[in-house]
Amino acid sequence: MKHDPDLAIKPQSFFMLLEVTRSLKINSMEILLAVATKLGELLVDATVKQARYLFCFNNIVKELKDKETNLKEAQDGINEKVEEERQKHCAVVVEKDVEKWLADVVEEMADVRNLKAKIDEKKSCFNGWCPNWGFRYWMGRKASKETRKLSDLQDRGKFNTITEALKKGSTKMVGLHGLGGVGKTTLAKFVGNQLRQQKIFDEVGIATVSQDPNIINVQSELAKSLGWVLDEVEEQERADRLRLMFSESKSSKILVILDDVWNELELETIGIPIGDRGNRCKILLTTRIQPVCDSMGCDTRIQLGVLKREEGLALLRKHAGIDVADSTLIDVSKRVAGECKGLPLAIKAVGSALRGKGFGEWKVALHKLKNAKLNTIEGIGKDDQDVYHCLKFSYDYLNGEDSRSCFLLCSLFPEDYEIYLEDLVGYAMALDWYQAESIEEARSLVSGTIKELKASSLLLDTGYDRYVKMHDIVRDVALWIGSVGKKYFTSKVGIGLAERAVEEGLEQYKGISMVGNKKEELPNGLAFSNLHILRLHNTEYDYKLEVPEHFFKEMPALKLIRCEVSDPSFLGKLKRLQIIYLEKSPIEIPDELGDELSRLKLLYIDTGSISPITINKFPQLEEFYGLIKNWAVEEMSSEESYARCAESDSQPDGSVVCLPKDFSFPKLQRYDINKDDSDDCEIYRGIRSLYIKNNHPKATLVIFSALYPELENLYLNWVRGCQNIVPSIDERGLNELTICHVTDCKALECIMDASKSPHGKSGNPVMLSRLAELYMRGLPELKWIWKAPAQHVISLQSLTELSVSWCKNLTYIFTLSQARSLVQLKSLEVSHCKRLECIVEAKFDHNEREISVGDGNIILALPSLRKLRFKYLPELISFCSENYYSTWPALEELDLASCPKLTVNSTELEVNLQCLGEKLRILKVGECFLLSDTIPALLKHGLKNLEELGIRELGVQVIFQVEAIIAEGQENKLFPCLKTLYLYDLRELQVLYHEGPTHNFSLQSLTRFSVKGCTMLRRLFSSTLARNLLQLKELEIYNCRELEQIIDEDEDEDHLQPVCFPKLTSITVDSCPKLKHLFHISVAPSLQKLTHLWIEGNDELEEVFWHKDGAEVTDYNEIVMNELQGFRLLDLPNLTNFWPAGYQIPIPSAPNEDVHNCPRLRGNSEGDI
Repeated sequence: MKHDPDLAIKPQSFFMLLEVTRSLKINSMEILLAVATKLGELLVDATVKQARYLFCFNNIVKELKDKETNLKEAQDGINEKVEEERQKHCAVVVEKDVEKWLADVVEEMADVRNLKAKIDEKKSCFNGWCPNWGFRYWMGRKASKETRKLSDLQDRGKFNTITEALKKGSTKMVGLHGLGGVGKTTLAKFVGNQLRQQKIFDEVGIATVSQDPNIINVQSELAKSLGWVLDEVEEQERADRLRLMFSESKSSKILVILDDVWNELELETIGIPIGDRGNRCKILLTTRIQPVCDSMGCDTRIQLGVLKREEGLALLRKHAGIDVADSTLIDVSKRVAGECKGLPLAIKAVGSALRGKGFGEWKVALHKLKNAKLNTIEGIGKDDQDVYHCLKFSYDYLNGEDSRSCFLLCSLFPEDYEIYLEDLVGYAMALDWYQAESIEEARSLVSGTIKELKASSLLLDTGYDRYVKMHDIVRDVALWIGSVGKKYFTSKVGIGLAERAVEEGLEQYKGISMVGNKKEELPNGLAFSNLHILRLHNTEYDYKLEVPEHFFKEMPALKLIRCEVSDPSFLGKLKRLQIIYLEKSPIEIPDELGDELSRLKLLYIDTGSISPITINKFPQLEEFYGLIKNWAVEEMSSEESYARCAESDSQPDGSVVCLPKDFSFPKLQRYDINKDDSDDCEIYRGIRSLYIKNNHPKATLVIFSALYPELENLYLNWVRGCQNIVPSIDERGLNELTICHVTDCKALECIMDASKSPHGKSGNPVMLSRLAELYMRGLPELKWIWKAPAQHVISLQSLTELSVSWCKNLTYIFTLSQARSLVQLKSLEVSHCKRLECIVEAKFDHNEREISVGDGNIILALPSLRKLRFKYLPELISFCSENYYSTWPALEELDLASCPKLTVNSTELEVNLQCLGEKLRILKVGECFLLSDTIPALLKHGLKNLEELGIRELGVQVIFQVEAIIAEGQENKLFPCLKTLYLYDLRELQVLYHEGPTHNFSLQSLTRFSVKGCTMLRRLFSSTLARNLLQLKELEIYNCRELEQIIDEDEDEDHLQPVCFPKLTSITVDSCPKLKHLFHISVAPSLQKLTHLWIEGNDELEEVFWHKDGAEVTDYNEIVMNELQGFRLLDLPNLTNFWPAGYQIPIPSAPNEDVHNCPRLRGNSEGDI
């Protein structure tokens, strides 16, 4: 019996206790006390629902009846709409989804009626004196499950209303309208995902429009969601480009979701085509304002109402974590839910705020919500008053002023903006929320605050760990709260500072965010005596902020600035600055700033640069993210070096900073350092990363040694004159390093060499224990990846991905001790290493000392390995050297190409066979000549999860030597999931599978089959196998010189059903000189979806479709190929008929048609061509 997650302990324990007390005639109060005692002993949080079945039975039954009533109303509504359509159009085919929903509702209603009848039959025992606990438990549990089913069906009803509207061929646009916070966006996204999964639409794009739409942002968001790149700058150019991408897209159906539309929107200005050919682009828009649906010309308008009373109460209880067995909260929770007016956003916020609170606090909350509604919020529409009051209530219940400040601060960002958590960390430091001593401490505290705000339903997840989002209504409420209370923060889009200062005065604000401002010069003379945070940003691509000389004169408290500038010299006047973000500012930070900004803790420059010497001048700098200038270390004193540096910078072409030989980069807590001649590396904050590219030949990496112990990500490209990346690792090793990419370092001999590092103080240091990803490419002199003394343990326990390519001198990758630590390795890819002999070398330790190897076969297990790719390794002999062999119990992909010496011994194959049979999904083998027996041996027992099989240049005569014992009715179990099969250049291949009982072999899931260069193959499919290819979509046959038949023509099978290919879209047959025809005429009616038919260079081909001599001509009027787009008949000297002689059917035509060098071809009923 399967484990039931609802049961944390066996329910029989309850009933056994009750039966004993019944037999002893204990009174009902004693029974309840005994049950309560047993519950206290046995139950944990996970079993609270079991208690509910016992003690809240009547409430459960009431919930069931309420849900039944709600669903019955929805069912009646759908039936009415179906009947209306029938009357309008006389005959209407009901969509399958709607038909299925109606059928499910009828079935579920019957189940509920039966359950209610059982409940009414027997509700108690002991003549009504004591409840029948066993009956209550099982009936309560059953009723809860039926209630959930009813709720799910009702949700499906809402969903179906929208999807059916979008499925109609005549529909161009559907409008979904309802109150703010009612769930329009959530439902629209769910509809989009479901329709994409159901393949109703090929692509779904989404963009948020908002109250003040920025067309450029809408275009960017839409293009990004569709996976398109939009490089144009001007709005009109971007619109034209979008229209072109829509028209040229390979997707036949695209759904565009426009969320939060407030006014009529000209779709042409965005670049969205409406009414194009075949209505391939459709729109689903959401709005709070019903007339918007009318002005936009929506074909269907759907109102999303508020939740019904029972639904609202259930949602409140869920978010409040109410123990429904607690009868003290039943009544008050109903009344609180009623104050939320059925708005999901309000209910979630209030419920989350009251989570874990007692009866008294619930009563207080109810009182506050009622009293709040006596006060009308000025400037807020009547429909939004309720949700404003509920969200304000949730805000008031936050823990502490810091949480409330963080919530208000999030309103500084534009509507629907994805807020980067690192921005909030900087703001927290500038405002001194937590009195944190370091940015790292503030980061930890902000993380806790964000968790609280998300748990309170005031912030939303975005799908990315480092970002959060505010619902547009929540943001409106935050701005309202900020405007009526202490005026800490303000955010306006598109309004200049000078205008704002005149309108309301800005002296009291601690934070100002001006995003998307007009082109303007900042005004002089504005006083911001209390301002700590200033964010200035313009979305126009060609605009840089012009800062007047005295703009910051009256900002003595400013601690954080974020802007785009062309001259950074003004920053030196802001003596209290702690955090600087300079974006899209290709400038160089002047050296004098290091002397002027003594309090600077964080510096971010994404496109500018800074000298290493300047960085060293900031005494309190904790975090740096940006580019550093090229440098070189000279054999000179510090004084001489600094003089040379100044001299170099004064020259027009001076681009190299000369550092003294004893220079050391400052130790930072976090950094993302990019030393690159270009700006193509993306900079991330909150991590420790080092990027070095195109360094000066004298630019040693030793200057960063202070950073190595904490380094997380290391990227090196074209590092010149360096034989070891890390020549002297200290005793702490590199245990924080998680990602390491090393490419095109031509002199490199070893990645990490700790063989000469000091040891002894730390015993046996463990190195690289957190390394998860290692990528190496283009290292021609590399001989070792890592070296260390015996006292050091190189543990690769966290390594999940390893890729090695173009390392021609590498002979092995791991020593045995290193390989044994690879418990997390999931992907191993090795290619173009021409001297590599094995992956694991057993006879050397990690310092290249020879060790003894025991006798006999020894297993090396790689328990997590899922992907294994070996390509172009001419000397690779085996995975492990000596007497070792490897096991891969989790392997899903095996890709071996051009490894002519690679072997797998019989023991290694045998121990892996069972696991591969269960797990392997992709198998590709090519030019591995010594595996000609291994691959058929692997296939002969079947691979249950294999989805793709490719074999190239292998000396095999049979692909599938099926020898598994197949029970009757299990014929399709050998390769039930195989979708793609390609066989290339198998010059000895004679048959696809071993001859025997043909019913033993089936490829029922195959969608793509390609065979090329199999010069001895005479027949492709048996007729029995061909009948099972109902999913086949693409068939390609190239250069099979001996091929005579695609489907074996067995006269004994005339009585069987004809072969058909109902999903076949593409057929290509090229250079098969002995092929006389393709398919029997009986196949043709099934080719309704054929889009491409290319037949070329088949010298003996006489007919495309054929029938047997003397056979009666059949009337195939149903043969149509209306979907045909590409049709090619080339170089077919003996082709006389497309259809068999006697069939009066025209040759198909297509928009892209090419018939050439077919001198004998006749056009059937259309005459000669």
